[in-house]
Amino acid sequence: MYLSKRSNGIYYIYFFQPNGKRTCISTKSSNKSEALKFLSKFEAQLKVRLESKLNPISLKQFIFEFLKYSESIHSINHTKSLKTTFNCFFNYTGNLLLSEIKKEIIVSFIEKRLREVTSYTVKRDIADLSSAFSYAISKKFLSENLCKGIRKPKIIEKLPLYFSEVEFETLLRAIDDNDLKDLVIFAVNTGLRQSDLINLEWKQISFMNRSLILDNRNSLTKSRKVHTIPLNIKSLQILNDRQLKKKDSDKIFTYHNKPIKQLFISHKFKKYVYLSGLNPKLSFHCLRHTFGSWLVQRGVSIYQVSKLLTHSDLRITQIYSHLRVEDLKEAVEKLN
Repeated sequence: MYLSKRSNGIYYIYFFQPNGKRTCISTKSSNKSEALKFLSKFEAQLKVRLESKLNPISLKQFIFEFLKYSESIHSINHTKSLKTTFNCFFNYTGNLLLSEIKKEIIVSFIEKRLREVTSYTVKRDIADLSSAFSYAISKKFLSENLCKGIRKPKIIEKLPLYFSEVEFETLLRAIDDNDLKDLVIFAVNTGLRQSDLINLEWKQISFMNRSLILDNRNSLTKSRKVHTIPLNIKSLQILNDRQLKKKDSDKIFTYHNKPIKQLFISHKFKKYVYLSGLNPKLSFHCLRHTFGSWLVQRGVSIYQVSKLLTHSDLRITQIYSHLRVEDLKEAVEKLN
């Protein structure tokens, strides 16, 4: 909704109807101050009219419906994130009608969360709530997105935690299970996310093209695009060895011929990190960071690393740019 002055000198209010069609109404005034008063009054009246046409639904019912919708279009991890956000939000507000929730409540909830958790978590909470409120508007549960205009907290940039080559060899020596060792070696040579790895099937592999395809059928990629990932010699060796030993499973990586669960592999991996005497903060996801870091250290461009990690935005990959200090040194030396 905005105010605009026409050639006849009269101010008009332009706004969008519920069906998406843009329309306008005259303020009948050429005085901006009077027109702004009219705008404020009209905005309040329009909001009341829209809210009177909303479908009533409790927060508990809405959360159930939205999570059911989320499961049909989002990854398992994204839906888990939504569940965490809404559990916290529901505990804070109680079972209000969705239309009773005001922006002040959202702001108060965010301020509370900032005192309890990291800025990254709060930023995710705001994104989750905003996504849900957009869905609520489409279902006529809300007339506006309650997160609109709320600033997300700035995230303090952290260096990615990754294995040095010595640390990685130390880890491999501690892993006494071939299934897990294969998975770890393949992970550090492909940079695949954990969910993509444990859902990877033989039909996604092309030995002829020395590549694998993330096709959004076996696992939903973050960008929802199909990606072709090239395979190096070590990756192909792992696949060849596992193909010779494979049983009836379509899955490439199994644990004693059974499907691998994400929580299980995370716990197992942590156990081997502890046994190796390495930094306890090193997680399975750090293998993906290791892939990106090692490539940058070997002179691969940030752009290429971004493509290999299937990042949707080059800015995400910039966390590895600190490893290219030599490039900066060479650049300033050119001034001599």
